Amino acid sequence: MFLSNLLIMIGLIVEATFLAVLLWRRTYRLLPIFFAYVIWGLASDSVVLILRTLVHSRSPYPFEIQMYFDSLFQYLVLIELAWSILRPLQHLLPKGFLLGISLVIAAAALLAWPLSGSKETLGYPWHLLIALHAQRSFAVLRVLFFLALACFSQFLRIGWRDRELQVATGLGFFSLVSLAGTMVHAHQVFGWQYFYVDVTIACSYLLSLVYWSYSFAQQEAARRRNDTGDARFFVVHGRCDPPAARQAEPTQNQFLKSPRRLTGLFLPTLAFLGVTG
Repeated sequence: MFLSNLLIMIGLIVEATFLAVLLWRRTYRLLPIFFAYVIWGLASDSVVLILRTLVHSRSPYPFEIQMYFDSLFQYLVLIELAWSILRPLQHLLPKGFLLGISLVIAAAALLAWPLSGSKETLGYPWHLLIALHAQRSFAVLRVLFFLALACFSQFLRIGWRDRELQVATGLGFFSLVSLAGTMVHAHQVFGWQYFYVDVTIACSYLLSLVYWSYSFAQQEAARRRNDTGDARFFVVHGRCDPPAARQAEPTQNQFLKSPRRLTGLFLPTLAFLGVTG
């Protein structure tokens, strides 16, 4: 119990520090939903600490609700990241492209669902198991998302100093540790060994927060542009409005100025330690 509360308190301090960095860098302009998610994570972790220390509640229902909201935020975060990465090309994209991204990510989450099953040995109620299954599904999705960004970073003109890849890297690291912990849990029974695995997962989340705080404290690199390559790609795929053509005929091609409605990133909480701690 003491170790769980200590980790939650450390997590709150690091989350508050990260939030201050985001305010300093005005990241809410670039990733508003991610910024809101950080605030929500700090608030929910604070509620968890109050429930554990003052109310002495060990009910799983607050953690279950938290996990469902967390999964929803993760979905919105991935959509925002994908849309933000395409920021230099948004004026070339057809209408409805953002909706298409949302549907693709939703389909990927459904495909990840059967791949994230695990043998649970703790006798949790079925509704809590569904919430845990959803978290594992999005963990698989986050790992795949990070790998996709790493593989196509050259084409997307992004590097390690770009905010989107920094966020995806932190999510990917935490997700890999979380999935590894799930695999270990499948061969364990409740006890101190089970608890220490949860502590390892929580520490990986803290490391991701520290990495984010350090990375966002640095000045973001200017996004690299290659209009020739971008134009060639869209001409091949049926869009004959390369940058040169747009400059010559500005009235024939309207820039798509879609608002940044969906953003965010996953900042998982340490709340579930309240169930297994």
